[in-house]
Formats: sequence, structure tokens, C-alpha cells
Amino acid sequence: MAAYYGSFNLPTLLATSADYAAHTGSDAPANVDVLLKTATLLVLDATNQAYYAVDPNTGEAIDTQISNALRDATIIQAAAWSAMGYDPLTGGVVQATVVQSSKAGGTSDTFADAAAAANARVAAVRDLVPDAVRVLRLNNLLIPNPWVFG
Repeated sequence: MAAYYGSFNLPTLLATSADYAAHTGSDAPANVDVLLKTATLLVLDATNQAYYAVDPNTGEAIDTQISNALRDATIIQAAAWSAMGYDPLTGGVVQATVVQSSKAGGTSDTFADAAAAANARVAAVRDLVPDAVRVLRLNNLLIPNPWVFG
């Protein structure tokens, strides 16, 4: 990517399907590559002001701690999307529904928090989920944090 600071490469994947399976302890979903690719974009966007050394050929972080944090945040985000049934190929449109009421055996229940749950689903598509944010913040990859040299 050419910019004011010169040319550089951005990684297309911060985690692999094998990383996903190892981290979650379960088989990767069929659309894991799409989930990881989209989660990578979200993690890179969230950390776009972080300062760390990268391999100029791949754009990947050289420091293992930083690389692991970026990988873990990507997997956490992708796993959350998988759990909620989100498919990035929908272009950001949340298709999975939230149950608002149910009927069984002559009784019915209405869920008062259905709107809140629907809003949470939309937020999880647009923003990093809390655990992904925590991983990045604890590794000083979210601004505002001081730059550390040395």
C-alpha cells in the first residue's frame, strides 16, 4: 500500500484455520477462512495507530507477543461471529434472528431483552467483541497507549 510513509504490505490473515481450531478446541466452521479474513481487517483497523515492527515483505508483526495478541484477537472475533451465525459475505448485514417470544405447551414467553440482543449482534459485526478488545489493550495495541521504545 502506497502512502505518505512509503510502501508497505498488510497481512491478509492474522490467524489460520489451524490456529482457530487450536485456540477454540473445536473444528473450524466451514466458512472459517472468510471469518478470519474479515476479522483480520477489523483487528488491523482497530490497531492502525499502534507502533510495532513488522516484516516488510508480509506486514506481520515481528515481535512474538504482538503477533500472538493480533492472532488471538482475530480468532476471538471470528469465533464470536461463528457462534452468532454471522456470515461476512452478507456485507455486514446481520441475518441471524433473535427470538422475541416462544410458545410451548399452551404457555408463551416474551423476551424483554430481544431488542438489546439484536443491538448487541449488530455491534458485534461492526466492532470488536470485548474479549478481543481486552487482548489488544493488554498488549498495548489500542491507542491511547504510550509508545514504548527500548
